[in-house]
Amino acid sequence: MGAGTWGDHHWTDSLVRGVPGSTTIRYEGPGHVLYLSGNRCAIKHATRYLTDLRLPPAGTVCLPDQEPGR
Repeated sequence: MGAGTWGDHHWTDSLVRGVPGSTTIRYEGPGHVLYLSGNRCAIKHATRYLTDLRLPPAGTVCLPDQEPGR
């Protein structure tokens, strides 16, 4: 499983496509270290993979978490 932001997802995707059965998450925002960033969507998919070896569906996109009040 790979994850990349809007600025680097194409590189992540091109590398992950070389690993049969793998998939990526595209994060529609800037940043690095998505698992530690607090983005609930990225954390959910990464944790599911790390604990259950369940990959997200192909084409999975995570959006930035909205701030309270938005």
